[in-house]
Amino acid sequence: MTEEKINISEGAIKVDLKTGRKYSFCTCGHSKKIPYCDESHKKINEEKGTSYKSFKIIPEQDCTLCISSSNWPDQKNKKRG
Repeated sequence: MTEEKINISEGAIKVDLKTGRKYSFCTCGHSKKIPYCDESHKKINEEKGTSYKSFKIIPEQDCTLCISSSNWPDQKNKKRG
């Protein structure tokens, strides 16, 4: 596998992940534990008729992930290039 240099978006959060552990990340932007999902999307989906779900990852090896979402409060007002 070839490594590529990737431009990490401003405001991305770095998280250390452990092999074989299941992680759920927020996609709706309403979690009180961003970047992690606290299942706030269930209430939002019911109230607004949306269909948010968490993004799940189970790493095959320890790694660091840089994650962001345009739905997260501090990401909504940032321009994308």
